Amino acid sequence: MQRADAFLLDSLINFGPMWLLIGIGYAIDEKSSGDRGEIPAAILSWVGIIAMLVAIVVQLIREGRTGQTVGKKALGIRAVQGGDGLVPGVGLALSRRLCQFLNWPVSGLGWWWAGWDTKKQTFADKITGVVVVTAESGPSRQLAAGGL
Repeated sequence: MQRADAFLLDSLINFGPMWLLIGIGYAIDEKSSGDRGEIPAAILSWVGIIAMLVAIVVQLIREGRTGQTVGKKALGIRAVQGGDGLVPGVGLALSRRLCQFLNWPVSGLGWWWAGWDTKKQTFADKITGVVVVTAESGPSRQLAAGGL
């Protein structure tokens, strides 16, 4: 349940500002007569898209370096490498994020899989060798020098 809540919080952080700005732009465009609202609406939409991309990249880097996105930190969980418990690094965090698309086919089976898996791993976690654990109160174990 913590993972699902963290995912929802991260989704709100990543996509919420974009949808809010696009909605405001749409409202401006609808209330304006003629073409006067199109340019402000387009600007707000593009600012929203850029804000989404920045949020996704910041979250990705944060997860790679600490094992935690904002949502994971708020809910006290952390993603670590399964073999050694080190933070995943940006490259592995990106690979995991890309593999998460494999969780969606067949009614989200990859996400549901974590509910009965012994290591609580989704398909993406299994492919990348990442496990999500309860975050300890002390500092996270970092990667060796030179790792991402």
